Amino acid sequence: MIIEDFMQEVGESSIREKLLSCLRSNPKTLPCTFFYDRTGSELFEKITTLEEYYPPKVEIPLLRSTARKFDGELKGCDIVELGSGDCSKISVFLDEVLEENRQTIVYYPVDVSREAIEKSGSILRKRYPEMGLHGINADFLEHLRKMLGKRRGERRSLFCFFGSTIGNLDRTKATEFLKDLDGVMKREDRLLLGMDMVKDIDVLERAYNDSQGITAQFNKNILNVTNSHLGTDFNPDDFEHVAFFNRNYSRIEMHLRAKRDLEVTSPLFDEDIIFKKGETIHTENSHKYTVDHIRGMADAAGLFLRNVYTDDKKWFSLAEMVKV
Repeated sequence: MIIEDFMQEVGESSIREKLLSCLRSNPKTLPCTFFYDRTGSELFEKITTLEEYYPPKVEIPLLRSTARKFDGELKGCDIVELGSGDCSKISVFLDEVLEENRQTIVYYPVDVSREAIEKSGSILRKRYPEMGLHGINADFLEHLRKMLGKRRGERRSLFCFFGSTIGNLDRTKATEFLKDLDGVMKREDRLLLGMDMVKDIDVLERAYNDSQGITAQFNKNILNVTNSHLGTDFNPDDFEHVAFFNRNYSRIEMHLRAKRDLEVTSPLFDEDIIFKKGETIHTENSHKYTVDHIRGMADAAGLFLRNVYTDDKKWFSLAEMVKV
């Protein structure tokens, strides 16, 4: 499998600058993209199996039923999956596509982790030997136009963005991303966008505060990742995991709250980073949507919202948007 690499230009110095800028901001933050080192990825896989964590339980059956509706339209199509990860979701989708149609498909996994692309590519080659594969190692938020600006002939594309990852972006950035995507799509190209829906707050908050504490470990591990890049001396045990639904912004927020006054040092710092007891680091947002939210985002991006596929409880949706 060919893998195009757009991550070489992202050097360690730029990563350090980004992390340091976030830690010196007010309030302090850390980008959620830094959750996913090897340990973080393993912890997230555990999260997806937890009883409280509902998204995979509703998204996977929805992917199957939606793929059956798409099957006849995928002949001769490129499937570009943004944030492809471990290929589990696209496999569910592709299992419902006829082999004669898969023979004409080229699948483009896009991920910041080259290791993830290589691993998933090996799995997919064995599972669908008839299908074309072309990996793209990139941060699609940063490299979208560069990696997709030169389109591949006249083939149609289906862009897939599963798992409600778009919910990690605030509404303005999410709309800007959709506008950027509209800029590289060709007429009649489509986007299948996973979006977690507004629901009972108890259900939402339990999903991010599981009884086994796996999500807490996952959240705290971002401090270990920060230590590896900045040489800081964060001790994850000095922080507690906090996750709650913010009604005003229609989102789950995850934070790390200092249990005591702290001074965090690094050989790269001129001054220590000071934490007061109770001060937080904002690590992630996960926005939840209504159909009106989805329609408004599509309209603002210039995309036509053709369908919103959802489960019986209306807990999760796959929004089909078309370039017009």
